[in-house]
Amino acid sequence: MRKKDYYQILGVSRNATLDEIKKAYRKIAMRYHPDKNPGDKRAEERFKEASMAYQTLSELRLQHIGDQASGTDTGSQGGGGSRRSGDSDSKINDLFDDLFRSGSQTKRKTKTRRTVKAKGIRGSNIRTGLTLPFTEAMLGTERSIRIHRNEECYSCDGTGMQKDSPQSTCPNCMGNSEIFNQLLRGDAAHNRLCERCRGTGVLIHEPCQTCRGTGATRKERSLLVKMPPGIESGKSLRLPGQGECGLHGGPYGDLFVDVVVKSHPVLQRDGYDLRCQIPVGFAIAALGGEIYVPTLTDPIALNLPRGTQSNQTFRLIGRGIEKSENERGDLFVTMVIEIPTTLTKKQEQLLKKYVDLEKKTFSRKP
Repeated sequence: MRKKDYYQILGVSRNATLDEIKKAYRKIAMRYHPDKNPGDKRAEERFKEASMAYQTLSELRLQHIGDQASGTDTGSQGGGGSRRSGDSDSKINDLFDDLFRSGSQTKRKTKTRRTVKAKGIRGSNIRTGLTLPFTEAMLGTERSIRIHRNEECYSCDGTGMQKDSPQSTCPNCMGNSEIFNQLLRGDAAHNRLCERCRGTGVLIHEPCQTCRGTGATRKERSLLVKMPPGIESGKSLRLPGQGECGLHGGPYGDLFVDVVVKSHPVLQRDGYDLRCQIPVGFAIAALGGEIYVPTLTDPIALNLPRGTQSNQTFRLIGRGIEKSENERGDLFVTMVIEIPTTLTKKQEQLLKKYVDLEKKTFSRKP
């Protein structure tokens, strides 16, 4: 088998720099790319050949630069001797021969094509809403929610390509996934994701039929969400790794659950405490007696003392919202004395008797 000369394929000299190799590859890749030459098998082979040449020579040149930096390059002599370009070029050729032989043996054994490793991109975040009753939100609860998200394609394991499909370095970004963007009018320059390869740094020639090269498929999932006690309306609960899947092995995004808490007909929140107003008849307020007060669980009895006044507040310790495992807020109950607007004949007769007694009490001369 005759060994290909990758320098000749790219049209560069054996002393070409890394930048010269990149420029040469980009020129060939832009000319022979399959998108610009649909159905042209010769152009496709020329493109694949150039991609292999660029990848191989880039690796060799980077290794050569590393050897020079570490002082192990054969082109340098001890004691600061002068560099011999012939020995340096021979070093690159030896590395090229070893790499070619190793790649050929692997190719014969596994019958797989050499591919460029794509850069993983993190998946997008997802937001969804959840409405909770007041008592469940204050006590804490678990809820099952259903979401639609992109998940790693089962056919291609998220690679986006068919089995044994070749890849090539993207000629637009040269495999860097980003493109330097110099803005006008004095604005700062910045990098932007390459649109051609979608930030992966590689081009796929035989996309997966299931996901059409995206590496992801749409799925509906049911998730159990645990709400902590006392979650407030408008807050978001973050579930790491439950968002959209990443591209080319990138991590999943996050899921954010936006919580809405319904209001309670009686109870109101005040930090970790609860407050409520309870209507009480004036007779019970005057004589004292037992009334029932709503809580986050079941109503409890509250014994009012004689002479309870309107707007008088009673504190029920530990009947509020959980602060920690062994600490809770309190429930503050305010009495509102109600005056009846309508009376039965018997009620009116009794009240008149009470008024007569009351007049005698308050009309006494000092």
